[in-house]
Amino acid sequence: QFSICAGAKTIRGKTDILYPMNDDLAINETTVADLLKKAPEAVRFFINQQTACVGCYLAKFCTLKDVVNAYQLEEKTFLQELAKFTVKKS
Repeated sequence: QFSICAGAKTIRGKTDILYPMNDDLAINETTVADLLKKAPEAVRFFINQQTACVGCYLAKFCTLKDVVNAYQLEEKTFLQELAKFTVKKS
């Protein structure tokens, strides 16, 4: 079985892409590349999820929703686990 992520959606000019990750808009428009640029510590999350996202040339097009769909992950759990790596600690 072969899956690719290529949602080709990006958020232009938005500076608070995933802090905090709690709305549908963010999962539908945030690309893997945008997330990793904003929160490099999320690399460990994608490795833990056993995805091929880190280093993938499609990361700049693939949205988080695409990842959930391509890897058949449960969205709520995905977001909860991702938040552990991306939400700013105060």
